[in-house]
Amino acid sequence: MTGVVLGLDVGGTKAHGALVGPDRTVHVEAKKSTVGRDPGLRATADLVTTLTLEAAARGLRITAVGAGFPEYVSPAGLLTSTEVLDWTTQPGDLLRELVPGVPVVVDSDVRCGALGELRRGAGGADFFYVSLGSGLSSVQVSGGALRYGRRGEAIGLGEFVVPSDIDDDWRGSLEDYASGSGVAARYARATGSEVPDGTRSVAARAAAGDDVARLILDTAGRAIGAALAQVVAVLDPHAVILGGGLGTAETELQAALRAELDWRTARRPDPPRLSVSELGPAAGLHGAVELALDSVVDEKAVP
Repeated sequence: MTGVVLGLDVGGTKAHGALVGPDRTVHVEAKKSTVGRDPGLRATADLVTTLTLEAAARGLRITAVGAGFPEYVSPAGLLTSTEVLDWTTQPGDLLRELVPGVPVVVDSDVRCGALGELRRGAGGADFFYVSLGSGLSSVQVSGGALRYGRRGEAIGLGEFVVPSDIDDDWRGSLEDYASGSGVAARYARATGSEVPDGTRSVAARAAAGDDVARLILDTAGRAIGAALAQVVAVLDPHAVILGGGLGTAETELQAALRAELDWRTARRPDPPRLSVSELGPAAGLHGAVELALDSVVDEKAVP
């Protein structure tokens, strides 16, 4: 049988998984939509079951599982928050039940994205990675290593505040203001209309000349740009890389983010370059695969 690892990237709107060989060949890929806050990680369990059945049907032997989740995750791989998902069992325990007898590695989705960019993108060894999708988070990569912090919580860009010169009335977090879910919610509140496809609908309306949509995307981008300028002032990274579905999309939000970051960092020479992830929204899945492949190597190294 051919050995493969199972990689999972679980987000706020969907779970994305793949069976990947040691040469990074993708044998099977599948997605499941999450409903609400995915109580009990049902979408994750359904996706893993689908992939394990496919593996058996194709004569593929799963040798390890790597998974990223949109929560705070400790260095030991334990979820310590319920910001996005209503999990009732630790994902690691669930995955070990579904795929018994193999190594299982769990981390935050943003660190998986940064690891994917580090290994398979063009980020180099030192950069600040931002995942902007339905949520907003970040991680520093320094000397080729991901920085976890003591509790594994060095990912909280979304908890920054929105500067008063951008929106003096806002009292919530940056994530609630500028993430994909935040943008869609702000547009719905401002217009009283439904946003059936979330941020995609807002971006499409902005492109068609909707002034409210354009304002919301512009202020969201400026708010993130302002936050990143503070990160640059403290960490002075070589580069800032935008990942996630919204971060990599060419929208008015991305343009406003670039302009705000350029303006706020212009007083110092040679500010860090801002680029878009080469792996796009798939960076998290690539990183989860790398986690699984690393665990296979680690297992073989144990005497």
